[in-house]
Amino acid sequence: MAYRPEDIERLDKGLAARDRIRRAGRTPNGHALWTSRQRAVLKQWYPNYQEMKKRLPKRSLAAITGQCHLMGLTSSPKKAWTTADRARLRQLFPTVTKAELLEAFPGRTYVSIQVYAYQMGLKRPRTPYRKTSHPIVDDVREHCRVGGYFMPDLDVFADTGKYFSKKALRRKKHDFRAVDRAVRALGGKLVVDWEADG
Repeated sequence: MAYRPEDIERLDKGLAARDRIRRAGRTPNGHALWTSRQRAVLKQWYPNYQEMKKRLPKRSLAAITGQCHLMGLTSSPKKAWTTADRARLRQLFPTVTKAELLEAFPGRTYVSIQVYAYQMGLKRPRTPYRKTSHPIVDDVREHCRVGGYFMPDLDVFADTGKYFSKKALRRKKHDFRAVDRAVRALGGKLVVDWEADG
């Protein structure tokens, strides 16, 4: 079977992103990855969520519930996805609202719809980041959005603490050492054009 160059490139990027996540030990939104020991706790104590929470104090109840769902731990049998469901999901997921998705798939939760859509490789468009007080910082943030990175990812890659995930949006004066690290981590170079300033 012949593969297009763009397919190979997309696969390489996906594997590289997965490797970065594994090395960082965190998901793109900054949460610690689930370990096999933690999953074993969920299996052992399901459906006693309070006991799970007591044994996993660093995990929120919402995170525990979501992970149980991903692991297939449920007290009610799963409703199978039909070929027609999958075709409808592929058509609707990237464009319609949450309410419209719930209406199109009665009996399913939004989380279950999201999980199945992501398993199919479907994505919803990410909204642009809010503007900061500096265009260079905005350019870095937009580059990450287009590339599929989140601000906690950038902080990990660039070793900038929580600058981009917590501080950059609130600051009027920016730390350009952190910005320079981020630009370099993204494969660029920060250059000052003195002639452009007159």
